[in-house]
Amino acid sequence: MTAPRLLLLVLLALPGPTFAQYAQFSLPVGTAGRNGTLHLFLFDNRSVTLKVIDQGGLSNQKYANLGQAMKAFKCSAGCNGGGFTPAGEPLGLAIADGKSSGNKNFASNLTSGVLHLDGTRLRLERSQPYFQSNPTLPQQLLQSGPFLVEDGKKVAALSADRFSRRSFILTDGGHRWAIGYCPSTSLDQLATVLADPKSFKNFNVATALNLDGGSSSALWVKTDNQPFYLHEINPVRNFLGIISK
Repeated sequence: MTAPRLLLLVLLALPGPTFAQYAQFSLPVGTAGRNGTLHLFLFDNRSVTLKVIDQGGLSNQKYANLGQAMKAFKCSAGCNGGGFTPAGEPLGLAIADGKSSGNKNFASNLTSGVLHLDGTRLRLERSQPYFQSNPTLPQQLLQSGPFLVEDGKKVAALSADRFSRRSFILTDGGHRWAIGYCPSTSLDQLATVLADPKSFKNFNVATALNLDGGSSSALWVKTDNQPFYLHEINPVRNFLGIISK
């Protein structure tokens, strides 16, 4: 893979030991390896915290869209959350401020991972071993999937022929994290790019988890002027918000 071309970088002055920033990268995520623009909001979990925002259903939504939810909770950035059924119920378990919706789901790779706030630290783990060893559940949790990268390596047997918009969350295994949005790509191609150490300078991806994709994919970032907003097409069940500590 050739070295990625950094298109845009916006630094945000947030409190804490390190940084939060929005960046665009031109990377080979498209059909036949064509370049596409991959959008990331990078942050340090010592400076910010994560919040699951539940809509409570699709027929009676609390917020018209991601942007409205982000403004309501004074978020620095955010994206859509996990998958949901046609009836609007989460495919897996979601916990927003201690309130649960959906149920634990081990039957689908779309719920094979769990994102949760362990005290003040974010973690990504496999769903089944996590729930088996944690009888007391946290205040913020979201099941989603599939995993794209684990232990710094691309996950095998991901779909290579279905192209769609994607959203995801990733970490370097330490304090550095990112939420991301990618234009039409396959899970296999996105995982290939994320697992390549040349993709992001000074940020080697240890773990990456896919969020709900297609028409649900969205990314919102607060700026000094008009927020940067890649809109979702259809309503979604839940969102992930990044909030300064």
